[in-house]
This record gives sequence, structure tokens and C-alpha cells, in this order.
Amino acid sequence: METSKTFTHQKNFMLTELPKSKDIMENPMGFPTSFELPIIKDLTKYKNTLYAPADVTTNWDGYKAHLASVRPSFHPKVLLMGHDMSEIENITLMALGGVVREMNGIPYYLLVGPQNVHLTLEAIENNQPEWLGISLYTGLTTYVFEWLIQYKMDKARSITKKKISDFKTADKLLKGMVREAKGPVYEGNKLVYAPIIIGGHYNNYNFKDSWVRGGEYVIRGKGINIFRDILLGLYSPGIYHDPMPYANIPRMDREKFYKDTFEFSDKTKKYALSRIKSILTALGCSYSCTYCYVSSLIDNLREAYQEVGVRPPSIIQDRLLETVVQEGEAILALDDFYGVKTTAVFDQADISLNNMKWWDQLKNQWLDRVGIPFYIQARPAMLAGKTGKKRIKMISEKGLVAGISMAIESGNPKIRKLLLDRHESNDTIKDAILNVKESNIPLRTQSIIGLPVLRPSQVVNPIQSNLSLIGKDGEEFYYDDPIQESLTCLELVCSSNFGKEDYYWNALYSPFPGTPLGDYAVAAGFADDDTDARLYQFATESGLTCFTGITLKRQIAFSQTSNFFAHFKNGKDLMVLFLYGNNEFQLSDFAEFVETRGEFFKPHERPTQFGIIPNIDRHMLLKFIEDVYSDSDKFIKSINIKLVDYYLALLDGLILAAKIADKYYEFKDQEKEFTLADLYRVERIHYYDNSYNMSYIPERFESILSPLIHDSRAPAVRTG
Repeated sequence: METSKTFTHQKNFMLTELPKSKDIMENPMGFPTSFELPIIKDLTKYKNTLYAPADVTTNWDGYKAHLASVRPSFHPKVLLMGHDMSEIENITLMALGGVVREMNGIPYYLLVGPQNVHLTLEAIENNQPEWLGISLYTGLTTYVFEWLIQYKMDKARSITKKKISDFKTADKLLKGMVREAKGPVYEGNKLVYAPIIIGGHYNNYNFKDSWVRGGEYVIRGKGINIFRDILLGLYSPGIYHDPMPYANIPRMDREKFYKDTFEFSDKTKKYALSRIKSILTALGCSYSCTYCYVSSLIDNLREAYQEVGVRPPSIIQDRLLETVVQEGEAILALDDFYGVKTTAVFDQADISLNNMKWWDQLKNQWLDRVGIPFYIQARPAMLAGKTGKKRIKMISEKGLVAGISMAIESGNPKIRKLLLDRHESNDTIKDAILNVKESNIPLRTQSIIGLPVLRPSQVVNPIQSNLSLIGKDGEEFYYDDPIQESLTCLELVCSSNFGKEDYYWNALYSPFPGTPLGDYAVAAGFADDDTDARLYQFATESGLTCFTGITLKRQIAFSQTSNFFAHFKNGKDLMVLFLYGNNEFQLSDFAEFVETRGEFFKPHERPTQFGIIPNIDRHMLLKFIEDVYSDSDKFIKSINIKLVDYYLALLDGLILAAKIADKYYEFKDQEKEFTLADLYRVERIHYYDNSYNMSYIPERFESILSPLIHDSRAPAVRTG
């Protein structure tokens, strides 16, 4: 990357008051009235762009009118591309699309995967965008970069009419053209090249890779202001980072996103038709968990402002309340259009409930104008103690919040502190769970399996990483067997007030170089730095290379069965028996264990009001199994009989048994084997659906189950 000159404002940035914690971003005009670059500081890693409040658009309607008056011919056309892999709609693309819309432009949307990335060429041809924006997700980037390399080589050949044999030459040529044009490249009135803007989670720490592999503009952080100014033609190609996540996202372009994704692929119809939608109440996170990209962004925040003469602004900013409510109203309108009923909105803020004054103001407006309950993410410290009780009481009143996700990650406080930079005590975590359960809100706990807790195979250079599992007093906290560390978290949850309606979610650790923990894993010899070489699914493979053989098998088995064991007081001991009493972990092994160890199960004696057939007994299950499996399905029938205690321990076990039978028959038609991994997937989706008030019965078994439905918190529907 070339060295760029430093641009400055006409006004003195250092004298401009910066936003403070919990401020809702507002400026005198609501938008900048001139087209000027912010302060740009060239650092070794990237160029930091420092925006002052006066340079931030909060009144997007006003900005739209302003642009129309001063630049009436300005109508940017942007193709926004993301990954067709998430169960949750892509709010990043919808937010960027909202910016394009409010700049009097036209956004187009495309979701691609390994099998259909070729659709990008078709979308470019059909829509003729002036810009191509790509949001990258770690572990799914290889096919995007492969496509991008070929695309840029073909474009360079087409424009120059020359034989270009290598990507480096093509990339340099196109970046030079974009630099000269300050944006889209034209030959006369003909558009010949749309510059590539790359952002997304992957880009937050592997930004150099995005530059080398094709991006003209590489953006770290939220990038709303940078994206706006790139479209205005203010930036030359390079790597940029706005260290301040101003909460100035306009109303998201949900309408066009749903329309485009609905039309191009059957697979993505789920976003428009899903009964769970997404929203964003705030931007940023003030915590520096070592496994998360935010930690590197916080470091950059401090670095960017160290010579400015003021303290760094808060990294958490609340969005404008009216904008959030309007997005809720848009969800209702689109529900009417597509003929669906949204049952919950997932707040994708890194941390919800940061500003309880804001949530208190939101509550009445949201309930009066929208009425759909939230599902939120919160830290244990926010939910513990008397203050936590007050928070939970406020959000639980009138059903404002219907579910909470809370990350624990490890049950060993030393691992949390030294390795993960999380400082909650186990008592705080247990108190948080108690408070949530007293409010009768379903809870999802999150943990990480397979953390790099072994003794490093090589000396870690402090330049490469400052993490260590050696305390200040020299005490070491390494594990000879990493499974024992995973068991600490399970034991912690088992000793709490965990209920049937609660879900113990976990993921196998994947190191992302550029994050502190990812750098440590590489420096310690536990992993390589090729983050996008494999498709991490967090439940099927570890991202570390130090785990092999039986250890890796146990980690995967732990991941697939831990939610079941979490619902017993002695769940940790049961898990030990299961993991260390087997060398293979097939579905039959798990079923045999459940049947033969049933007398040892010590469930939490907490009744639940959740589910659509919440209080089932052994007789009901056995009768259902007898009715739905034929004589030709003797093996799976015997498996299900052995799993009766499994179904009794989990939420809405009869419905879960029906969903598993439904999936089994689907696989049977496809001549596919039903495995322990498939049992886990059905169970995970079952809890996912119930967390978002999406209880349903499989259509295949409607006649059997419908008469049994009672005490439902949400009406049951058939699967479509």
C-alpha cells in the first residue's frame, strides 16, 4: 500500500467535544454540509480516520435532502454482497444499504456461498453497480477471494486489451485507475470497473489480507462514516479504520434486502419468512475479550487518539431511539406483506442493557408501536446482584424481553482472567443465572470448548503475545487434559438454577490471528495463521492443531451432548462417565449410556411453563415412539426407546422426539444415516426455536400431537 498524504479539516478537531459514554449521537445540523475528509493519521498498520460529531450524519432525512440540492445527479449504485450461511439476517448489509438509500442511491443485495459465488457476475451484469461492497465472515472467505482474483484479472484484461498473466499486476493496475478516478472507472460514459470495498468481521483483524487479495478500499470497524465518504469520492484506495463506532446508522434497508434475497435464491427466502428478525440497539463494546476482534479495535482506539489531546470517546453508543422503533414498525409492515408473524427480535448489539435509561425510554414506545419481544445479549455482571435484579425486572415487565443470552466461556475464573480477559467470579455468574430464572426468562449460556490451555510446545515471544497462564505469583494454570477445563463450565451451570427451558450452548474454539488469543495460539504452536483455510463450524472441528485422537473426539462429543447433561445437578459427573467410558461416540453409544445410567440422573426439580406440551411422562413418549416407527425402523426405534430419559430431561421432549423422527424419515428418503451429530443439530434448532417463541409441531405428526397441545405460551404451528 502506498503512503498517502495526511488530510486535515479546516476546523480544529482537537477543540471539538467528543461524545461521552451513553451519548446518543447528535450534532447541530444532523449532518455535515461540506464534503471534507476527517483527520487521517498514517500508522504502520492502517490509516486512522478521526471523525468529530459535526462530521457525523444523524439526521439522514436531512442529509438526503441536502445531497439532492447540492449534488442532484448523485445516485450511487452499490451491490452489497455477504455470505448465504447465517440463520440470522445480515444486518450489516441492511445498514449499509440504508446509507446508500439515504444518499439518494440504489442498493442491490446478493448472498453467496461456495456453490453459487458465480451469481456475483450475473448480479453485476444485471444491475451495473458503480461499487461492489463485500462483507467477509471469517472461515468462509476462500471462495470469495478466489472469485475476486479471477474477476479482477478478467477486468484488467478487458479494459487494457492486454494479456495479463498474474493477479498482482492486475490488482495494481485497477487500484491505480480507481485512485485516479476517485471511485468508479469510466471510459467516456461507459462504466468499466466498480471498485471493491471490503469490510466485515474477518476484515477487522486480517485487513492486510483483504488489501493484498483485491480490495481497493479496506475498512475496519463499523465504517458508516467512511462508507459514506468513499461513495462521495473523498478517499483514495487504502486501508482505513474509524476507531469510533458512532451510532449513526440510518433506518436499515430491510425492504429491499428482503426483496432481493427473496427473489434470487430459494435458500434465502427464510429471511423474509422467518419469525425471528434482527435489530441493533447500540454499537460497540467496551470489553476486551481476547478471543474477539473488538479487543484489537479497542487497542487501536487508544492508539488513534493518543496524540489528539483528548481522551478517547466511549466505544459504546446508543442508536437513536426513534430510528430503532421505526425499524420495528418496518418489521410489522413486512410481516403483513409476506404473510408471516415475527415472534421475537434479536438485538445484535454486542452488549445489550448498557444504558438502562435508554431501555426505559424505549420500553413504552416499543410495546405501544411494535409489541414484539426482544431477545438480548448481556454480561453476567449486568445481571447479578440488586442492580441486576432491577435491570431484569424492568425488561421483563410486559414481556419486553423474552430471552437472554449470557456468555460464561469457562468455569475456571483463572482461565477467564488470564486467557480470556474476563473478570467475573463464579459467584457472580451463578447469581446472574439465579436472577434471570427468578424472572422466568429463558436463558442461553455460552461456553468455549477446546481453549488453548495446554502447556505451549514452544516459548512464546512477548512481542508475539502477552498472554500467559502463569499468574503474577508464578502459579501455573495449564491443563494436561483440556477436557477437564471444559468440564469446569458445565459443572458451574449444573450447580445453578438451570431450567428445562434454558440452553447450554457451546462452540469449539477457532483462533483468529489478529485477536490476542489467536496470536497466542499461533505463537504457542497450537495453530497456524491461516484463518480462512477451513470452514469452521464450531461443532465439528477444532481450529487448533494440538488436539488429536481421543481428545478431539471427546471435545466433539462434549459439544454434541453437553446441553443434555447441563440439565442435571450431577451433569458434570455424568459427562465424565460418558466421555471416559467410551472410545467411540456414536448415537448408539449415547443412547446406551442414557438407558443404563438413568438411575444416576439427578434433575433440577423445577417445573416449566414453557413449551407446547410441557409436562410429559414416560408413557406418552413410549406410545409416540411405538406409533411413529414401523417394523422396518427397528434400529432407530430401539435407539429412541433408550433415549426416553433424554427426552424427559429436555424442554418439550415429546415435540423434540417428533422433530427427530421427522428428520430421520427425511434422511431415510435420502438414504442418509442419522447420527449423534444429527441428534445434536435437531436439539439445537429445537432450543433455538423455543428461545424465540417459535414453538411448532412437525406436519408429519400433526394428527398425533395436536390433541395433546396445552398451556402454550405461543400458538403451535406446523412446519411448512
